[in-house]
Formats: sequence, C-alpha cells, structure tokens
Amino acid sequence: MEDKETKKVMPFIEGEIIDLGPINLEHVNLYTKWGNDPEVRRYARNMFPWNLEEVKKWFEQQKESGKRDVTFEIWHKKDKKPIGTAGFDSINWLDRNANIFTSIGEPEYWGQGIGPEAAKLLVDYGFEELNFHKIHACINAPNKRSLRTAEKVGLKFEATLKEQVYIEGEYVDEVKLAIFKKDWLNSKKI
Repeated sequence: MEDKETKKVMPFIEGEIIDLGPINLEHVNLYTKWGNDPEVRRYARNMFPWNLEEVKKWFEQQKESGKRDVTFEIWHKKDKKPIGTAGFDSINWLDRNANIFTSIGEPEYWGQGIGPEAAKLLVDYGFEELNFHKIHACINAPNKRSLRTAEKVGLKFEATLKEQVYIEGEYVDEVKLAIFKKDWLNSKKI
C-alpha cells in the first residue's frame, strides 16, 4: 500500500535529478513541516508558525489568485518523494516579469545541485513558455547557497539594499539579481 504522504504526481517539467510537478494538497503536512523548520525557514522569513489549515487554504487560494504565483513541488526522482517547492511569485503579466524562488524543505538534500537544477528548469519555463521579459530574485546576503544558485543560472547583480532585512538579531543586506530573456537566449547559443 502506497504511503499517502509520498504519492507521486505527474511531472509538469522533467529534469535529471528532479521533476517539477503541481502542488499536491495530499502533501500539505510536508509543506507545513518545511515552513516551520527553523533551518528551512531561516532565510524564507516565515516569522509566524504555519498550521495545516492555513497552508491548505493558502494553496487553494493560489488557484483563484489570477496566477500571480506559480508554485511547483520538487520531486526527487531516485528517492521518489517530494523534497521542496519552487516557482514564481509576484508575477507581473503586464510587464512580463516575476520573482523566482526555490526551497528545499528536506535539509539532507542541500548541497546536491538540486536548487540550481530547479532554478534552471524554472528559468527555461519562464522564458520559453510564460514569455517573461525578466526573471529576478531578492536574496538575503548571508544566504550564500541561494546567491550561488542564482549566479549559476545566469542571474546578474542589479542592486544591494543595505540593512534591509532583520535576521537573527541583526540587519543584513538584500541582494537583487536578474536575468533578461535576451541574455538567456544568447547563453543558449553558446
């Protein structure tokens, strides 16, 4: 009998190590666990605890939000289980831009190249299928892993907002990075 928590969904975007699939509300217990995990939420800025009903309601509202957010479940192919979420939020359909995010909810999968793979799949999807002009990210300066991921997929430095975010008792800088469709297309030619 298959465990309800790890019931696989069909991939929407296929990768090598991971697939990106639709959010599966049968996995809402995992999303809640990840949102409350101190290590996972450290740079995500989840300041208040998540409960099961709130998380479920938030994901259900996403379906009706006019698609200002597109969130995927990150599915580990070999281990056959969901390990995080990734997607775009703050989508501006008029100006054709969006903020990209990835969150690996299972710390044992950190440092294995999964974040960069998820980000690359998203960048390709954002430019090829959603026809974005620009994809951007706002990353807290101490989050070196996310900064490396953004750079690996071609996002370039745009600005630093000094002492913008309060984390663990101190104000830290927020770094803004972006990639434009024309630069992404040029990188595909190489």
